[in-house]
Amino acid sequence: MEEEGIDFAIMTDHPVIPIEGQTMQLALFVKHGLSRDKALKGVTINAARLTDIDDRVGSIEVGKDGDIVIWNVDPPLDTMSEVGMTIIDGKVVYENKGGMRLVLIIKDVI
Repeated sequence: MEEEGIDFAIMTDHPVIPIEGQTMQLALFVKHGLSRDKALKGVTINAARLTDIDDRVGSIEVGKDGDIVIWNVDPPLDTMSEVGMTIIDGKVVYENKGGMRLVLIIKDVI
């Protein structure tokens, strides 16, 4: 689908397959040939567009919900990756206090 330019979303049927496994799911897609950018778009802007909620979520833009996860690696497609910070509605709701180096990648994802 990627080679044909078809947009698609990557999802899980949580709670049957827990959402916590989505990082592993993305890593496996990339391992088997999906580009990093398409994998990340599959859980961000493409998923939002295909479910018709891209006016609220899916990319970082003024006026959209301010929900962001900041990881300790770029991209967060490593089974050893950890969430460094979670921001919901513009407020920090989780911060890893372990002294980890945080990586915020915005370009090429939105």
